[in-house]
Amino acid sequence: TLVFLVLIADLFDNLDSLLKNKTPLFFIFRYYFMLTPYAFIQIIPWATLLGTLYLLVSFNFHNEIIAMKVAGLEILTIARPIFFLGFLIGIMGFFVADHIVPKTFRSANEIREVHIEKKREKHSGKIYQNVTYYSAGSQLQYYRYFNDAKKETEDVIFLWIDPQTRVTRRKMVAKKGVWQEKDGWLFENVTEYEMDSQGRILGEPRNFPTKTYPDIVVTPVDLRFASIETFFLNTGELKDYIKKLEENGIKAYGEKVEYQYRLAAPWHSLVMILITLPLLSPTRSKKIIAFNVLICLGIVFIFHVTGAMAIALGKTGRLPPFLSAWLNTFIFSAGSIFFLERANE
Repeated sequence: TLVFLVLIADLFDNLDSLLKNKTPLFFIFRYYFMLTPYAFIQIIPWATLLGTLYLLVSFNFHNEIIAMKVAGLEILTIARPIFFLGFLIGIMGFFVADHIVPKTFRSANEIREVHIEKKREKHSGKIYQNVTYYSAGSQLQYYRYFNDAKKETEDVIFLWIDPQTRVTRRKMVAKKGVWQEKDGWLFENVTEYEMDSQGRILGEPRNFPTKTYPDIVVTPVDLRFASIETFFLNTGELKDYIKKLEENGIKAYGEKVEYQYRLAAPWHSLVMILITLPLLSPTRSKKIIAFNVLICLGIVFIFHVTGAMAIALGKTGRLPPFLSAWLNTFIFSAGSIFFLERANE
């Protein structure tokens, strides 16, 4: 039901474009089919929360928890199947988020750009604008346009930077660049400048109709990774991307936090279970149960707020990436486990 609500909300957001561009039903259904895994990983913690709330409230209303406690069962024994299901949901959530969502969400994004919003033609290739890339720690590269399908770039600027003084010693401007499998990038209409130690141009610029540079080792794959959002990468690709950024002297705070959050997010469903158990497993009156449901929802709200704050601090470098992504998971899990004994009441 929650997945359906997410897709309906997206449908209303895109309704104007769907009607204006007369998108065929086939592409509409395909778009929302590809969007379903993304919606699933967004709602699964909330679905787990609602399911656990419904289960425990129903048990309390029908005095089933009392019956199990009278039979000598403790809360850990009663909740064992719930914990087991929480672990299964975490494993399934990680698998979907890591192996399915990057591909399906990329396909959904392609359908939206080509068939719903009509931003480009199907075979024109993905066009990235204003791509900046750091290479080998001493090259700063800028591409105004990069066509991934055709492996072409336009309006290219290269700066060779002295690694000691961080001053630009050489500059190259090219109108166009074409990727060749054997020789690398072939640049057209090239202008080169030499710089002194103060960054000032020396002598006259040199012009070349075409030219290749053996020391420029960046590939179209590197540019694609630098251009696309990290959301389109799985954890393995994201880890390689972070490694490459660090090799080029970039801190990559945001990417490191994103990587750790990919590992932490699947276990938010288990945290939802842990939060509800101490509040709804004790034997209480119906009024107190209803009040505890409200408290539980308030704690979950605080859980998400603290998580968002920690992520923001991590992306600015004020918190270590691991702590930024896992902080709220550790705090609320530990707090729930600490109060779990009261559920035996």
